[in-house]
Amino acid sequence: MTHRQTSSTPAPDLSSHPEVAFVLSLGRALQTYGVSAPTLEQALGRVADRLGLEGALYATPTGFLASLRKQGHHSKTYLQRIEAGKSDLDKLSKVEELVDLVVEGRLDVHEARNHLAGILVSPPRYGPWRVVGAYGLASFGMARVLGGGWREMLLGTCVGLLVGAMILAIQKRRSLGRLAPLAGGLISAVGSALLATLVPGSSQTVLALTGIIVLIPALSLLVSMQELGTGHLVSGTARMAGAVLVFLLLGFGVGLGQRLAGGLAVPIDPVPLPLWTLLPALGVVVLSFMVIFQSRLANFGWTLVASALGWCAALLGTRILGPEGGAGLGAVVLGAVCNIYGRRARRPAVVLLLPALMLLLPGSIGFRSLTLLLHQQTLPGLEAGFHALFVSVSLMLGLLVANATVPRRSF
Repeated sequence: MTHRQTSSTPAPDLSSHPEVAFVLSLGRALQTYGVSAPTLEQALGRVADRLGLEGALYATPTGFLASLRKQGHHSKTYLQRIEAGKSDLDKLSKVEELVDLVVEGRLDVHEARNHLAGILVSPPRYGPWRVVGAYGLASFGMARVLGGGWREMLLGTCVGLLVGAMILAIQKRRSLGRLAPLAGGLISAVGSALLATLVPGSSQTVLALTGIIVLIPALSLLVSMQELGTGHLVSGTARMAGAVLVFLLLGFGVGLGQRLAGGLAVPIDPVPLPLWTLLPALGVVVLSFMVIFQSRLANFGWTLVASALGWCAALLGTRILGPEGGAGLGAVVLGAVCNIYGRRARRPAVVLLLPALMLLLPGSIGFRSLTLLLHQQTLPGLEAGFHALFVSVSLMLGLLVANATVPRRSF
């Protein structure tokens, strides 16, 4: 942590100002777990007011500036550089609950600092091997959601487990963490080609998509949409650029894997399963993403309801308005349901929204565009890319409409 003085008076040790130290620690925790810039500024502003601090806050995706002072002291500006962490909806909920406790005056600053320290050092709700298993289950369910049959569901589980194990191994070395999307796309493409060759009648395309769907940067996309919609253009644009980079790495990984696999598998259409199998598959996908994003299983019922409503609205909208309109309508319904839950339960709406949004993201279209371009099919690739862009914009507009008509909870 570094700070810059706005006066010539020597800066005191933060231990003499526990209120300032707590506000800075709270901001680092909130930003590590993925809150948007407006949410961070609002939460820290309310806490600072409650603790008798005056000042201003400015947040970016990689840190924030806080100019704070206590009555009778000079103002100082603190620069906090944050490295984004993994999605942990459980700890995010606990930190936001702590914000409520402080704002309501139910905890003093010393109790709040101890409470926050306990949250930060606590282990994740689900261990690494459970998360790897959730990758396999997510691929199992997404194979059905993407129109696959029983072959794709069983083989997709293997691909998901391979990708999950790779992610676990890479995360042990921080220097390789940024290459996870590239490696995941490569393993998914090669593994799906090999498995489709061993089990005739399997769709390599569906298998490859089930392996990489869990690597889509849904949280970054969601937060960037919220920031752009609330006028935080610098934060929103920067975060969106980071999400686009992840998509590019995934696409190039898939394209490279397909080149390495060569003609091992012939593209075929999967044999669809009965319609009644879709609802259990949705339940498996929602449960898997809740484990991957470290959400409390007590939220499963609400998350499944929100996901089902958003999915049904998207299907209905697609039949009436086309894919773009369907994605927008699904986002409106999903966002409204999640905001209602957040306001009533006093919890972040992202707890429901993040796992459910994975079902609406146009990932398959985007990856199809990149792989077509890598195979020198320029016109079909550009057409698929523009289609994915329009669907993404429709999703963003749908979430903006939901936030405007059913406002999110405020601190």
